[in-house]
Amino acid sequence: MTTSTKPKTKEYVRPIPATWWLGKKSYLKFMIRELSSAFIAGYAVFLLWLLHHAVKQAGDAAGFQGFVEGLKSPVVVILHLIALAFALFNTFTTFNVAPRVLTVRRGEDTLPDAAIAGVHYGAWIVVSLVLIGIAFMLR
Repeated sequence: MTTSTKPKTKEYVRPIPATWWLGKKSYLKFMIRELSSAFIAGYAVFLLWLLHHAVKQAGDAAGFQGFVEGLKSPVVVILHLIALAFALFNTFTTFNVAPRVLTVRRGEDTLPDAAIAGVHYGAWIVVSLVLIGIAFMLR
């Protein structure tokens, strides 16, 4: 029988409450951003289901009109507004943290944080305008 000469140590495990993320504003914003991502993913699945349903109803004019009227219900409108709020929050917080994650070097210097965030916002505006233009052309 072999015995160990090392003394047994007890590891300290710091207790962490379930509400740890409520302690600091930055933690709260992080958790809301992460939870908003899950909601946005669920919303994307909902939109795919709506698209599938719309395609099925496309041949039937009365059925499609009923589908469009269903989209005007207060529950669906509120769902769209909640998804928009989460998407905007997620976008703003992600773009604002981008300069901390992405460092662009020009020789010895680094690009200013405002420039990195500005490029993100600028690209967002350009892509949004292009999509709005496409939507109006398809109308």
